[in-house]
Amino acid sequence: MEKVSYEIKGFDCASCALNAEKHLNTCKDIETAQIDFINSKMVIIYKDKQMSIEQLKKEIKKVEEDEITIEPYKFKSNQRAKIFDKELIIFIIRAIVSAVILIVTFFTLNKFRTNYADYRFWIMLSLYIISYLVIAYDYIFKFFTNIIRMRNIFDEITLMVIASVGAFAIGEYPEGILVILLSQVGEMFEHVSVNKSKNIIVDAIDMRAKTATLVKGDKLETLNVEDIKIGDELLVKVGEVFPVDGYLLDHDCVVDESNITGEFAPRNVSEGQQIYSGSTLKVNAIKIKASSTYEDSTTSKILNLVIDSSQKKSKADALVSKFAKIYTPIVCLLAIVIAVFPPLIISFINGVFTWAVWEEYIYIALTFLVISCPCSIVISVPLSFFTGIALGGKRGIVIKGGNYLDKINDIKTMVFDKTGTLTTGKFSIVDEHNENIELEKFREYLYVGESLSTHPIGEAIKNIYNLNLNLQNVTNFNEISGKGLSFDYKNKHIFIGNDKLLDKENIPYKKQKIGLTIVHLVVDGVYSGYISLDDTLKTNSKKMISYLKNRGIKTVILSGGNKESVERSANLLGVDEVYSNLLPQDKIDHLEKIIKDSDHAVGYVGDGINDSPSIILSDVGFAMGAAGSDSSVENADVVLMNDDPIKVVESMKIAKYTRNRALACIFISIFIKITIMILSLIPSITLPMWVAVFADSGLAVLLIFYAVLLINKKVDVS
Repeated sequence: MEKVSYEIKGFDCASCALNAEKHLNTCKDIETAQIDFINSKMVIIYKDKQMSIEQLKKEIKKVEEDEITIEPYKFKSNQRAKIFDKELIIFIIRAIVSAVILIVTFFTLNKFRTNYADYRFWIMLSLYIISYLVIAYDYIFKFFTNIIRMRNIFDEITLMVIASVGAFAIGEYPEGILVILLSQVGEMFEHVSVNKSKNIIVDAIDMRAKTATLVKGDKLETLNVEDIKIGDELLVKVGEVFPVDGYLLDHDCVVDESNITGEFAPRNVSEGQQIYSGSTLKVNAIKIKASSTYEDSTTSKILNLVIDSSQKKSKADALVSKFAKIYTPIVCLLAIVIAVFPPLIISFINGVFTWAVWEEYIYIALTFLVISCPCSIVISVPLSFFTGIALGGKRGIVIKGGNYLDKINDIKTMVFDKTGTLTTGKFSIVDEHNENIELEKFREYLYVGESLSTHPIGEAIKNIYNLNLNLQNVTNFNEISGKGLSFDYKNKHIFIGNDKLLDKENIPYKKQKIGLTIVHLVVDGVYSGYISLDDTLKTNSKKMISYLKNRGIKTVILSGGNKESVERSANLLGVDEVYSNLLPQDKIDHLEKIIKDSDHAVGYVGDGINDSPSIILSDVGFAMGAAGSDSSVENADVVLMNDDPIKVVESMKIAKYTRNRALACIFISIFIKITIMILSLIPSITLPMWVAVFADSGLAVLLIFYAVLLINKKVDVS
């Protein structure tokens, strides 16, 4: 199978793109086809042979008459959509011409519309027809094409053409023109609104630099970011955004990585350390060596992941697709019933055929048709999910599709790796016990000895105590492999080590709880105490677990660590189930059983590369601390760009906000449409047809902006 991406443009509306997508999925050479109307992108997975662009156009032409352009998808440094294009300008001219003719005719000749014998009636009718054809010729062409080819018979084009022609048939000429004019203007506003909405979203998450300063010997040169090559030396000034990923070449600096990770605490960077594109330099101008191109930089990857995410559709998207498929035919049948049966019954009761009665109910039926167009739902729901995904990207959370937002809402079991996910992977002191010695001296001896050790535990103790003492008084230093160390210091002979060292030296001591890392101190042959060390819990791990438990989500730890250490961490956090001493395959076996036994979605949170199998296996895989990690970005469904467990909570809140926004769009649209439909059925109200068109198109525009306002939602994790 081969996956190919295309840029596709030219669809009049989201329903047209949906029709094309459905048809492409019936082609024998295509495994799956997805068309993203909002981002003008099409992704096709071919079974074997790849179709040419001309073949794709030909297939789409079978179901859509829109003039479609298809090109191979290429990386774009500018992801913003163009608001005003040539087609939109031509349409504006058409709309103005049609509206001017309509207005002039209405105010000068409309009074003759029932006087068929007067020549001015025919001038009026001719001008109305010209006004109608100027704005409706493309609708009429598509309508007849659909009828001849027996396809898309119940789409919005059909509704509008039938309504407008019906209005002409009963003498409501201005109404017939306004139906098409307002419908087309509504589509224009939808087009502009969708593009503006996309730009609002892109602007909110696209924090990439537009230019860079290249260092060439003693000279500085400004260049476009697309021209940066790996290995280029770049100058970055205070307040500037790093254009690409790179390594710091000179003195230490402080960077703000909130655009990438969502972490607002600045990070200190030392010479040789990596800095990610999108970070902002807070102090001191510095130089970096580019380690990526602009296209492959961290920020470009995040932006493209967010843009591409709408390929994977949510349950709400699927529901809307099914809804639109059955909704319009039902509405058309109801319109026929309204137009025929009430006047037929009234004529039967009165015993006489009255055209005025039939005219009234035909008008009501036509108004009913106009109201029924489902575009407001078809556009606003996918846009809600796209905006929710962008909100995550804005906070350092990359969610790879609306389907994963849905699944996050359905998670009832969350499984965690321990080390690097819930803990820092660095030692901290659990217990500190001194005897036969003052605490100050106890710490001094431990610090001095471990400062000279090459063992990771020694490094941890040195960093924990951080006493900054003079080590020149140390003599006869000796590391005892697998046991500890010995040395002389200030006329004292000192042993620091584990149980094996004390057993070897025949030092009496009380054995401590197995599981924690125990370091004993012996001074001049006298036992002087111990410290116990364990992996350090991350600051927000307990807060995250508490949030999950309060929402009825079961929590599980799968760890390769020893039982006592893992259980200690689990007890401190309040985790429901713990499995320790697991080999990699054991983790997979346990996770498979958890998934099999669960009636809901199961999430897995790991710290990247070593957890990839579990991340892939789970319903929703979270990769934590994945900034710069290609493996995590590739395998995970949700990429948390920093190490903070609270990002899991943020992703769940964003998923909830998004679902609520999409459901609100559906509810508002259906409620307003049903309300106006009911009003249109009451003869005494006589709802104008143009009001129905305005309610439909205007509602679509309002819901588009309501959906995109989600980008400014505050994600409260307090």
